[in-house]
Amino acid sequence: SATTPSQCPFPHSTCPHNVPTFSRCPLQVYVTNPDGSPAPRVTVQADGFQGQVSTQRDGTARLVLNMPANKDSVPITVRTAQAGLPPERQASRQMTAEAYRSQAGSGNYLHLAVAATELQPGDNLAVNFHLKTSNNDVRNSVPFFTYLIMTKGRILRAGRQRHEAGQSLVTMTLPVTAELIPSFRIVAYYYVLPGEIVADSVWVDVKDTCMGSLVVKGAMEADNRVHEPGTPMRLRIEGDHKAHVGLVAVDKGVFVLNKKNKLTQTRVWDTVERSDIGCTAGSGRDNVGVFADAGLSLATSVKVTTPQRSEVQCPQPAKRKRRSLALAEYKGTKAAEYSDKLERKCCEDGMKDNPMGHSCERRSEYIQEGESCVRAFLDCCRYIKAKRDRQNLSPSTGLARSHEDDDPFLEDSDIVSRTLFPESWLWQVSPTPNPHVSPTPGLCVATPYEITVMKQFFIDLRLPYSVVRNEQVEIRAILYNYWLCDLLVTVQVRVELVYNPDLCSPSTPKRRFQQVVRIKAESSRTVPFVIVPLKLGQLDVEVKASVRDQYVGDGVKKKLRVVPEGMRLEKTVKIVELDPQNKGVKGVQEEQVKAADLSDIVPNTESETKVSIQGNPVSIMVEKAIDGAKLKHLIVTPSGCGEQNMISMTPTVIAVHYLDNTGQWENFGIDRRAGAIELIKKGYTQQLAFRKPDSSYAAFINRPSSTWLTAYVVKVFAMARKLTDIEHGEICGPIKWLILNKQKPDGVFQEDAPVIHKEMVGGYQGAEPEVSLTAFVLIALEEARDTCKDHVNSLDDSINKAAGFLARRYEQLARPYTVALASYALALAGKLQSERILMRFSKGGASWEERNAHTYNIEGTSYALLALVQMKKSKLAGPVVRWLAQQNYYGGGYGSTQVGHGCFKRQEEPGDITVNQRMDRACEPGVDFGGTWGQWGQLWGHWGQWGQWAYWGQWGHWGQWGQWDDGENGDIRDVGDNGDNGDTGDIRDVGDNGDIGDTGDNRGNGDIRDVGDNGDTGGQ
Repeated sequence: SATTPSQCPFPHSTCPHNVPTFSRCPLQVYVTNPDGSPAPRVTVQADGFQGQVSTQRDGTARLVLNMPANKDSVPITVRTAQAGLPPERQASRQMTAEAYRSQAGSGNYLHLAVAATELQPGDNLAVNFHLKTSNNDVRNSVPFFTYLIMTKGRILRAGRQRHEAGQSLVTMTLPVTAELIPSFRIVAYYYVLPGEIVADSVWVDVKDTCMGSLVVKGAMEADNRVHEPGTPMRLRIEGDHKAHVGLVAVDKGVFVLNKKNKLTQTRVWDTVERSDIGCTAGSGRDNVGVFADAGLSLATSVKVTTPQRSEVQCPQPAKRKRRSLALAEYKGTKAAEYSDKLERKCCEDGMKDNPMGHSCERRSEYIQEGESCVRAFLDCCRYIKAKRDRQNLSPSTGLARSHEDDDPFLEDSDIVSRTLFPESWLWQVSPTPNPHVSPTPGLCVATPYEITVMKQFFIDLRLPYSVVRNEQVEIRAILYNYWLCDLLVTVQVRVELVYNPDLCSPSTPKRRFQQVVRIKAESSRTVPFVIVPLKLGQLDVEVKASVRDQYVGDGVKKKLRVVPEGMRLEKTVKIVELDPQNKGVKGVQEEQVKAADLSDIVPNTESETKVSIQGNPVSIMVEKAIDGAKLKHLIVTPSGCGEQNMISMTPTVIAVHYLDNTGQWENFGIDRRAGAIELIKKGYTQQLAFRKPDSSYAAFINRPSSTWLTAYVVKVFAMARKLTDIEHGEICGPIKWLILNKQKPDGVFQEDAPVIHKEMVGGYQGAEPEVSLTAFVLIALEEARDTCKDHVNSLDDSINKAAGFLARRYEQLARPYTVALASYALALAGKLQSERILMRFSKGGASWEERNAHTYNIEGTSYALLALVQMKKSKLAGPVVRWLAQQNYYGGGYGSTQVGHGCFKRQEEPGDITVNQRMDRACEPGVDFGGTWGQWGQLWGHWGQWGQWAYWGQWGHWGQWGQWDDGENGDIRDVGDNGDNGDTGDIRDVGDNGDIGDTGDNRGNGDIRDVGDNGDTGGQ
């Protein structure tokens, strides 16, 4: 296979920064297979240089290149030269070796050289110190070289190597100990008056072995033999004193396709080396670079100092993209026989399936590429047809005469089926009892002890992960015959599918289904069975086989997972606030939940009822009211027109702000933040395409400019400016257009070109439009005030005029949504003196609702909460927070742009909402099966606790979706993979128009809100 060279574990080669007078440069290359594993015995060479070398067992190779003189930099290209691979499949890698720059051009140099590529503990390493200078006084004045030995991010040893006057080469012998595993650096320097430091460094690899000892082997010689399944054996483990030894048995077949995730000592040390504070594999650009690249901080009195380093990790270069091998792979051994491209293509076409069932000869009549193509087509078509025919031959079948004494097959009762198939990732931990060596050797992974387990004849039963009840499925039993007899001799094998009453199969209680098949030595045979599972759960599937005239057989019993038809649904039927002090009787609050309608449930399936109670204080709920893991659907790629682009950009901006402010990126995926920022940048760039010369915006550049869309762009860009670079002109320009073109003298903003996508406007549509639009624009101006206060001279005056208009109309407003929006705008401008009118339009002091507008009610209530927080009315804000938390709103969906913006905006407001922290509670659920309503015991607790009832585990048919989406716009959220029967996600808040307490319409079994005291459903 093709190989991929890369540099490991450092981003640069071990070739130091070359000096003009040195003629040789050592270069280390690391070569891997496409799966990431080391590639041994691969020939590599450097373009333009003589000589080839082969990689060692660990995939590394060391090249010594003769460098040209008097060049500041030399490009080096290393490529594989593996025999049997065409040039286009050889891998390559490039780098540039740069010349070392002596301090002030003095011409003084030091070069460290080591000969070994990989050492082992116990070896002695010869380290050569080469001193090169054109000044003999310098060569004679250097009394010693100072060296540091660094490993695993710390200085292990420091010393001096004596240098005699006139010497150009000094050699030091360094013993390699276990402390130097997995690699180490040698940094050396000498000092020249009046203030020059000449330095060099080199990185040395050590074989990845344990610092301690751990050996696994058979306890006795007999334990090293070939074992049969089920036979016991003993292991002998030799390790360090008081060490904990974990044992795991892994089938080697797990690593056939990929070995790069195999736990080895090398992988342990690779993890350690990723924390290395060094940045290159040796040397540096100059004397300061030598110390900096080695991860050292240098401070001297001669003004030679390394730059300050704030990051632990070094900057990593972009990784080379793996070259796709799909086009280079052969279609099969037959196609490989043809070297001509056309003939190979004709051969591959001949081996493709023909759904019409036409013969090879008939298909060849349509070929127009010539006789050579026809011959290749027919050759490969007949070849693959013969293969298919042999596989499709029906096995000879017959009923075994088990009652006859001369039955040549093994009795069924004598075959013991294998049923234990443990997972290969489970470990068994055992402490070593006897004292041995040091208790501080670190983590050690022993060399695997291989145990050969096999039978001369056995069955491999292949079952799917899961099947659907009452659906036909084919299972396969693969018979393996490893007898080392004449390959021309075949054996007869009787295969039996054991009867199970929970399966519809050819086997019956009175007549077992058996087949007799022939298998050659050293071969295998697949025997299919067709079954229909009749029950749910884990059903036993057992297959037995025995060889004719031999006392040999095998049996396998495995569990088949059977799932119901349809799909799994979850319905939230009630969410209620537990406040026994105010809503209970004598400190006891009782809630009743109506039994779920199971009329559409799949027959013979069970439903489950789940009660969840959240007892967090509201102050915690406000800070992390939304689980970051449930916001993944908001990170989307912006696209479309000027309106659609903002619709898709907004959720990403508010989600990133929310996750930043609540510190929940760990739940969402820390590595996904960078991708989200890139999407914001993309949305910002795309939106500029819809900006007109006067800085206004419209859905399309040829449409009239929209007041609302332009203000909305200001709002979102002002939020996004905290996350990415956005020029202030892109925010302040639209503000100038709004003030100069769309604001009337009395402060009101007018709309002359409404947006196309009405759903993005939210509850503003028809909600006392002059006030709503002016309040919306005022909020945008306030949110951009810090950015544009020095760039828009009339900004403060415009804000005051708009706030004055809202203040004059405030007491005349008639809709809760408009009151909430205007209140927030006035609160931002510092013009809202009292919350009296705002609270008058609330519903129980907790929500601002309008009939049949659930999503817009969330938006309006969010604006009201923001207004209360802005006014620092924390006590009034508590019930509002609880109401919003009950809605389980996670953003997204049709018509939800402004809802999400308002709901998440709370996270950016300063201040906390203080509530009672006492959380004493007791809960006793119960069910009364005698009445129409299920009685759920008694629930005690203080306010701030939330009880949620959910019926889940129902299996509904696809045709039943409409039954739960019978309301206005029921949100279906977190639906999982519909192809996975049983793993469908939560479906909540469906049929919102069916809210009990508002319309009395209980069609949707939606959220039951506004529950009155003592179970009064408030107007049902």
